[in-house]
Amino acid sequence: MLPYFLLPLLGELGWFDSGAGAWLADQLFPDDGGGAREYWRSVGFILAWPLFIANVFTQQPNVAWLIIAMLQTFVLIPWLVWRYGKGAYCGWICSCGALAETLGDAHRGKMPHGPGWNRLNLAGQVILAFVFMLLVLRVLSWMLDGEPVGVGLAAVFTGLAFDYQALGVPLNYATVVDYFLSGMLAMGLYFHFSGRTWCRFFCPLAALMNIYARFSQFRIFASKEKCISCNVCTSLCHQGIDIMTFASQGKAMEDPQCVRCSACVAGCPTGALSFGRLAANGEAKLDRLPASLLHAGQG
Repeated sequence: MLPYFLLPLLGELGWFDSGAGAWLADQLFPDDGGGAREYWRSVGFILAWPLFIANVFTQQPNVAWLIIAMLQTFVLIPWLVWRYGKGAYCGWICSCGALAETLGDAHRGKMPHGPGWNRLNLAGQVILAFVFMLLVLRVLSWMLDGEPVGVGLAAVFTGLAFDYQALGVPLNYATVVDYFLSGMLAMGLYFHFSGRTWCRFFCPLAALMNIYARFSQFRIFASKEKCISCNVCTSLCHQGIDIMTFASQGKAMEDPQCVRCSACVAGCPTGALSFGRLAANGEAKLDRLPASLLHAGQG
């Protein structure tokens, strides 16, 4: 809606022709060289770096988008994850997550579980490391702009990020990660491995949030007395988390992979699971709004 309907409509109505509107549009949606504004950059309001790289990896630094991206990735999202868990972004904001939940929800039980598949979770960390390397190359090329070293770094960056091919096969970040892994593969596997294949294994922003989640207050608390070890919670988890092991021992689940989809909490037949947070004093504080109909009925 925003990049393809609302912003173009506002442009047609003259909102970006003069004054503050024109200045703001020049910073956020510059001319593409053909007389049209790059409204597609507004995707960056929802998809933060490094999930969406185009607004940061520009030929020349776009200060407005750099500030927005850094505030999103290193201020807003860390706070959300600390307070509400990774699902605050993956479940409430991210459009990739929304599409995954919409198309893949009926197939969530197909997500592979086990130690072998959990090792594949590290693929996202590899992609995250690679995109940080690209960021370093991009920043150095800006700093050394016009110098031979800067020109060389810019060429290396452009090749790795957008242009590199081997035997005619594109093997750059944009093609492999953005188009193949997050697009073709992820959407193709919605109906085979559930909707969260990209989110669990390959998303670089999710990998970064996994680090943030190590310090999060968010927990799924379990009542050991209510748990009947039926494994429903684990089978419903499309992030591959062995929730039943936590629940059967009465331990709070704090796996950083959790995206707070609430399937395990809502699906538990005995109401043994509850969303909440672990306060600084070690006190368990359950959410006021229950995610389970059993809890709602008890309330």
